[in-house]
Formats: sequence, structure tokens, C-alpha cells
Amino acid sequence: MKRAAFFCLLLILSASCEGPQKYVDWLYESMPLPDSLMYPRSYWESNVQKTLQVRKTMKWDVPEREFLHFVLPLRVNNETLDDFRTTYADTLCARVKGMSLSEAALEINHWCHEQACYQPSDARTSAPMATVRRGVGRCGEESVLTVAALRAAGIPARQVYTPRWAHTDDNHAWVEVYTEDGKWHFMGACEPAPTLDNAWFNAPVSRALLLHTKVYGNYDGPEDVITRTPCYTEINVIRGYVPARRTVVSVLDHNGAPVQGATVEFKIYNYAEFYTVATYTTGQDGTAALDTGLGDMLVWASKDGCFGFAKASSESVTVRLEHKIGERFSADVDIVPPPENPIPSGTTPEQEEANRLRLAAEDAIRNSHPHRNPDWDSFAEAHGEEGIIVLQSLSDKDFSDVTLDVLEDAIPVLSDIPDVFTPRIELEHLKPFRKEVLGSGIAERIHTPQQAVQWVRDSISLVEGRNPQGLRTSPIDVWRARKADGLGRDIFFVALCRALGIPARIDQVTGKVQYFQKDLWIDATFESQVPGKVSKLALVNLTTPLSSKPEYYKRYTFTRIEPGGSRLMEYEENGPFRLNYELEIGYYLLTTGTRLQDGSALVHLEFFNLGDAGIYNIPLVLREQEGKLSVIGSFDADPLLELSGRGEFLLFIQGREGHEPTTHAIGQLEALAEDINAWGKPVVVLGGSRLDGLEHAVYGSDKGNAVQRGLGAGTLGKELPIVALCDSFGRIFYISKGYNTSLESDLSSVFKKL
Repeated sequence: MKRAAFFCLLLILSASCEGPQKYVDWLYESMPLPDSLMYPRSYWESNVQKTLQVRKTMKWDVPEREFLHFVLPLRVNNETLDDFRTTYADTLCARVKGMSLSEAALEINHWCHEQACYQPSDARTSAPMATVRRGVGRCGEESVLTVAALRAAGIPARQVYTPRWAHTDDNHAWVEVYTEDGKWHFMGACEPAPTLDNAWFNAPVSRALLLHTKVYGNYDGPEDVITRTPCYTEINVIRGYVPARRTVVSVLDHNGAPVQGATVEFKIYNYAEFYTVATYTTGQDGTAALDTGLGDMLVWASKDGCFGFAKASSESVTVRLEHKIGERFSADVDIVPPPENPIPSGTTPEQEEANRLRLAAEDAIRNSHPHRNPDWDSFAEAHGEEGIIVLQSLSDKDFSDVTLDVLEDAIPVLSDIPDVFTPRIELEHLKPFRKEVLGSGIAERIHTPQQAVQWVRDSISLVEGRNPQGLRTSPIDVWRARKADGLGRDIFFVALCRALGIPARIDQVTGKVQYFQKDLWIDATFESQVPGKVSKLALVNLTTPLSSKPEYYKRYTFTRIEPGGSRLMEYEENGPFRLNYELEIGYYLLTTGTRLQDGSALVHLEFFNLGDAGIYNIPLVLREQEGKLSVIGSFDADPLLELSGRGEFLLFIQGREGHEPTTHAIGQLEALAEDINAWGKPVVVLGGSRLDGLEHAVYGSDKGNAVQRGLGAGTLGKELPIVALCDSFGRIFYISKGYNTSLESDLSSVFKKL
């Protein structure tokens, strides 16, 4: 770290000598291992040359520190890198010529909105140009695109995100820009507003517990540092948005003495788990500290197989290491998020209306762009059924960046086993692999999965500590370099097995690398000579009688706890409800939670040990609070934003005209008009009929039945009408489907709890 800081100082002192090689060397000082393996030095040189050309042309007044860390780097987060800067820099610079940094930042955000808008998707982060090709992206991809565009024009920018909201089950990412006043200002990525520090999340961000960003290199700025790694500095920017406190944790042993060297994790309740957002090691005084918002977090401390936890609600909290791994016990925790105190936007109605009209024009520009690659049709025609099978194995997002040579590479080893022919293994960038590897003659030396394990163990050098973000190295680059970090090696092993016709995978739930042999999935072991083994499983029955079907991630999760850390069991989201799970032998935490309407959560923790194969009955405790509305489900509410606005709303999806259940529901809603009007929130009505007496009703249609499907109803209309109390985060507090004679009384009871 000292070396990187010294190098940075030399660059600042010699800023007048802007040789591109100096800046390339600076990038290499902190470059993650996958970036150094996957992109040649010439790639970095061409991008640095373009960056210095823009710096000279635009003449922004940007300090060297901000230039180094927030303009020069191509990497924003964990996206695949591409040629965005060299492709679009001239276009963007021409668009903002003569503007101030603030004006230019706002204008570039409009350009980004012309290219892409929001659409939820999987966890893989697309490269900026892939997002442009698709025309859509989730918030992490929109913010990567916007930061890339701002930096391409020489404007310091960074992606800021809340790893988890405190008041609802979700997270969010946006952009900060450094402007002529020497300060950082926020804006919604691909969501232009008339002014800076103005976005739809001005209210929710006031309830945040942690806001952070990863800064390329060894950064020495004014912000609170969460952690430093060889590749980036993670900083905490919470104090730039909301009132905060310094939460100091004291860790004590069973005798009350301070514990040095204990691991302390700060956790936010979200998606039915306590998610770790910052990790520290206690010093000699047994303490660790973090700047946080003014709400509740859980603090977890552990050392040498002992652990403890406590709720952090003030500036100081004590955690005693009073539990041991294997201990059976339970606990209740009540979590209260920070109060809402929206950040003022400072815009006028005239500015908002002008911006709204401009956004509509930009929607038309974006919708006119072609977003489909015709190559996929020609590939399917050339290869018939085999080609269709390969294409169907990919996600919608893959089609924005997968190339024809990757698809052709999958054809020669096509089989009817998905864990053989599928090009995608995890979240890696897809590149051709099989033809080159098989052309080396390796298939003549490796005939069994055990031989593949041995070859990888002997031939691939493990390099740890240079990939703290968990970036994925493409298997072909591991093959050529003969080195990787642990994750890159695991992905490579699966790719190698599949090229050899051996079924292999990374298990989505446990994260284990496995190969298939004799009708069993067997763990691949690289770190020692211990042979692969079949995981020993126990059956867990969740025993509590339930009147509803709680969803995994929404109401409960399993976490495996080990001396070295913990891992969430990542079962399929929105998968079928079940009360039986097969878990590997070990120690587990079952977390259950009830999210209330005000954002607080009633949480129950159930710790249990699976000591041997067998059947274990574990209670599923779902706590409730009398007289309070709780979150009972979720759906994608984004298609309704234009009608509902931000906040709570009542949703009414009608059946066909003359549909008796719908006619009945209209009568009950009209009878309740006085209470609904007094509530004062929008009533979003999808369908043809107008309702009498509802002052805040807005009307629209459910295009393609997308909202209907998102609420778990079929498309044949048998479950219509639907009446639901929701909010713009997609949380559902009440829902009625089909014919319901009690709708009026049900809603009356609901409104009494609001």
C-alpha cells in the first residue's frame, strides 16, 4: 500500500509530464488479477492516450487526485470491460463542449437515458456497450454506463450504492459527480433530473444505514475508509447524505475482558437475512467502529469458534463471545430503520415539466434503436436444432455480448446434458474455449474427472489477494496464463470438464465445484490430496403450521456458519414453496422476518446443528404484530411508476367488461370511496371501466399482462379482479384475487392500520 501511495505522490508532483506510460503503470499498480490476464497492455495504453487527449481538449479544472481515481480508471465495479471510452469519448465531448462540469454531467445523463432505461435482470453486470445494445439495464448497469460516459468526457464520477436498504428488501446504485465547486453531487443513473442532488430516491436515501463506493487504487481522500485492499479503497459516504453516528463495538470474552483479533461484521436486515456490509478486526482494546445512519444494525463478532451478536442502536454496543458453533438456541431481534427525512430537490414545477417532456423525447430516441442481433437467427438456421439448444441455454442478457465464435465453440461437444454443452458457467465473460483447449491434445491425457482435478492442481498456479472484488477470469485466459485466483480456477475446471464431455457445475446453492459420476454429484477438491467426496446431507423439516406460503428470501433464509465465516444458502428466488430442505451436515442459522409497513422488521433467529444424516424438525417462527400491516409479498412495480408515482398506492386490475367478480369489486371500492379518498394516495386502475367517487384514481392498461403475472396470477383471467395495496418498491401489504365478498370489510380493516 505504501508503494502505491508513493507512486501516486510522484504522479501528482510530476503532473506536468503527462507521459501515458506513467498512467498505465499507475493502473497496473492496483490492477486486479483478472484485468491483467484478460486485457493486454496495448488495451490500457490506448485508453490512457484517449483519456489524456480528452483532458487536454476539455480543459476541465480537475485536481490530479480526482483525475487519477475517478477519471483515469476504466473499471467502475465488476462489469466486463470494453471499448466504450475510445468509441464514445469524442461524441460525448462534442455534446458538452463549452459547458460547466455541472451542466455537462446533467447533459451526459440525458445522453445515457437516450441509450438505456431500467429493467431488472440477473446478477451479471453488463459492460457499458452491451447495456447500450440492449437498451435496458438494472441500476448497477445503468450506473456503470453513466460513470463510464462521464469519465469518457473527462468528468470525475463514481458509482455509489447502498448494499442493502434498511427499510425495504432491495438495494440501489447511482452516480456521484465532482463539479466546479469542489464537491460531490448525486444523480440517478440514466434518470436525468433538472438539477444535481435530485432523484427519485431523495426520500429513501434518508433512511440509509450505509452508502459506499470502491475507489480504484490507494485513495487518500476526506471520506471515511471502510477498508483498503491491494486493488481498491472502499469508502463510506453516508455523511454526505444524512445525519450519521460513529458506531463503536466492544468485543468481550466470557470473563468480560476485551478480545483482540476478533472479526466484527456490521449487518443490515434485508431479504430475510442479516447481510454483512462491513467487516473489521478488533485492535488491542477489543473495539471496531463504522459510520452508520441513525437506525438499527446487527453486529456479529467471532473468534476461535466462539461468537456473539447484539443490536446496534446507538454510538456504543457491547458484544460478548458467549456462544459456540454447534450450540442450539434461538433469539428475537426487533429492527427499526432510520426515520424518513427527504433531501430537498430544489427544483421548480416548470423545471420538472420541461424535464418530463425531454424524457419523453429521449424515450422515442431509445426505442428507435435496434436492440436485436440478426446473427443469432443465422446461427440457428445454420445449425438447426443444435443451434437452437445452444441459444436457449443463454439468458436474455447474454445476447447483448455473446459472440458468434462462442456459440460455434459450443456446437462440437453438444450433448443432451446441460452441464456439458452450456457455454455459461457462472458470471464470467464468455469467450471461445473448447476448440483451442481440445486442439492442444489434452483429451488424450485426461479421461476422468479425477484426472482433471489433478491436472488443474498441478498446472494452474493459484494467485490470491489480487482480486478482492471477486471479478471473474474467463477460462481461456486462465488456460493461456496458467494462473488464476480461486474463483477463476473453479470456473476454469468446470469449463475444462465440459470441453472433455464430463458434466460439471458450480452448485448455485452452496457454491461448491462438482463433477457428475455414477449418478452422484461429487465435490472437486484442489487444496489438498483429499479425494472428492459426496456431501453428507440431512433433511430439515420446517414444522410450524402455516396459513400462508412464505417465500424464501422474503420471509426466511438458511445460513451455514463455520469458524472461518458464513455462507447464505442461495436457493432459487421465487421458486416453489416447500417445507423440506436437504442441507449438508454442519451448523446453521434459520433467519425469519416480518417486514412491517413502516419498514421495521420482527426477526427470529434459530440456530441448529446437523450432526449426522437424518431428519431434523426445525420451527419456522414468523413473528407478527397486532394492529400493524406487514409485507406479505413483492412484485416488479416499475411498469406502474408513471401512474403510481413513488410511495404507496392501491392497485385494481379489472377483468373483462361485464365480468361479475369485477363488477362486484367495483361496487365495493366505490362504497369505500370516502376512506380511500381520505387516505389520499393514488388508485391505479388497469382496465376499461371508470370508478365513481374515487378522487385519486389514475387509469392505464396492463400491457402483456406483465403486472398480472408479477402478482402471481395467470393470464386467463380466472384470478381477476386483483386488488392490492402496494408501494413503488414492489412491496405488497394486502392482496385479493378473484371473487371476494369481503373485499370492502378487508380494505376497511387495512385502512385502519395505515
